[in-house]
Amino acid sequence: MTTVSSTTSTTAASTGYSALSSSSSGTGIDYSTLIESKVQARLVRADRVDAKITANEAKITAYGDLQDLLQTVNSSLDGLRNRSTATGASSNLFGQRSAYISDEDSFTATVDDDTELGTYSVVVQQLATKHKIAADAVGGKTDALGQAGSFTLQAADGSAVTITMEDDDSLTDLRDAINNQTSASGVTASIVQVSDSSYQLILTAKSTGQDISLTDGGDGVLSSLGLTDSSGAIKNELVAAQDAIIKVDGVTITRSSNTIDDAIDGVTLSLYTADPDAAVSMEVSTDLSSIKTAITDFVDAYNAVRDFVTTQQAVSSDGTKSEDATLFADSLLQQITKSVYEGLNTSITTDDGELLSLSSLGITFDSSNNLELDEDTLNTFLTDDIEQVKQLLGLNMTASSSSLSLLRYNSSMTSASFTLDIDVASDGSLNSATVNGDSSLFTVSGNRIVGAAGSIYDGVVMVYNGGSGSVDVDFSQGLADRLYSSIDNYADEYDGDLATIIDDLEADDVDLESRSDDIKTKAETYRTTLTAYYARLEAAAETAALLLQQLTYKDSSSDS
Repeated sequence: MTTVSSTTSTTAASTGYSALSSSSSGTGIDYSTLIESKVQARLVRADRVDAKITANEAKITAYGDLQDLLQTVNSSLDGLRNRSTATGASSNLFGQRSAYISDEDSFTATVDDDTELGTYSVVVQQLATKHKIAADAVGGKTDALGQAGSFTLQAADGSAVTITMEDDDSLTDLRDAINNQTSASGVTASIVQVSDSSYQLILTAKSTGQDISLTDGGDGVLSSLGLTDSSGAIKNELVAAQDAIIKVDGVTITRSSNTIDDAIDGVTLSLYTADPDAAVSMEVSTDLSSIKTAITDFVDAYNAVRDFVTTQQAVSSDGTKSEDATLFADSLLQQITKSVYEGLNTSITTDDGELLSLSSLGITFDSSNNLELDEDTLNTFLTDDIEQVKQLLGLNMTASSSSLSLLRYNSSMTSASFTLDIDVASDGSLNSATVNGDSSLFTVSGNRIVGAAGSIYDGVVMVYNGGSGSVDVDFSQGLADRLYSSIDNYADEYDGDLATIIDDLEADDVDLESRSDDIKTKAETYRTTLTAYYARLEAAAETAALLLQQLTYKDSSSDS
């Protein structure tokens, strides 16, 4: 009896923490299911937090996509704002220039930004050439020439270098010796095979319009090689050195190079073919092609934004929001959409009173509020009046004095007309700049006129290099410049509204993840506590069952 009791007790003790499922529990109670139910009840809070994190992540992605799309719109608008780098743009397409040439076989041209516009007549009368001379032919390029001595050579813009020869030097050795000093002399050497058994050394000046000069060291090497004749003159001249000669609007210009960058201010000419009888017309004009490309890119970029907005506004067949509409009824998206739409519908009145809008460029809204472009209308507007295009799209400042220029413009002022009364000190610095006698609107520093903080001119910085007097000033902010500023407030990478809300959501997610982890940790601790508690109950139940079994066994033994 003692043996039976001891064995049964050991079994109950060893299974106390594992017999928690209904199949192994001595009581038949499914403790595992009970524990899981209680733990899951606590994890519901974590599930709600995780769902919020997932929703935030979806919004972060959507806001990021919108930010990228808006930045693409602004990239297309940037060069159309008629701003310099100093006034906040990376480029100014209205300042970029192209040269339109009637015959590009004669020459091509590159033009610096902001070069004065104009039309020129160019005649290429003569191309610059490199001086080229030859030595007499020899039988083999690696055979010893039998010449010992020295000579000097140089091109006109090089330095005289000395070439020393030994009896066993070959034509190849001579070529290499000359080329080893090309950087100093400005002369290169090459070998040409003129027949099966005949080779010639060719000397060429590195630069056009430069004569090669040779001086014998007294050993007669140059004449023996056939580079000079008995009088010391060049013996075999293949190409004479000559300067380029062109006529620009009838004025003859001579240069040593076929690349001429100082005949027309801001224009570099690259000459290819001489034709003294052909006058080629060249027009220096605004680079209309780049402006057209930017406008086309803007239409495409805006339509991509519009497609995004349409997706975010979509509803399913049952009238609920579409699964992809992450920002459905989002207030910031609605605000951005309204602001951009208002910007697109801006009208500009030009200096001559004409009303211009996007439709002037051939851009209109279709039935889906996407933009569509009529290229014929755009081409006509660009070629007919580029100044009106600039007024419609860009930031424009005109002043009655050329001594006043715009340095920076970060103002929210869209247009203004005023007269500056400027007082200049004897040393050229500014004493004051007033508008209608009001000195509080601008401050002065050196030769700078700065819009006072808090005034309508805040963010405007101008430079003045004239004398005391009055200057009439007009500002107008065109459609592209206004729209860019509006979009930048939302889409700026660092401090735009979208960047702010993305940062806030990411910070919120960090807090939520911490809260979720805390709930899950506490739930697992609760699981451990419950498991231990129910294991003790099961062990106690098994002990009681064993005791009952023992008592029953005793009773049956006594009866027998």
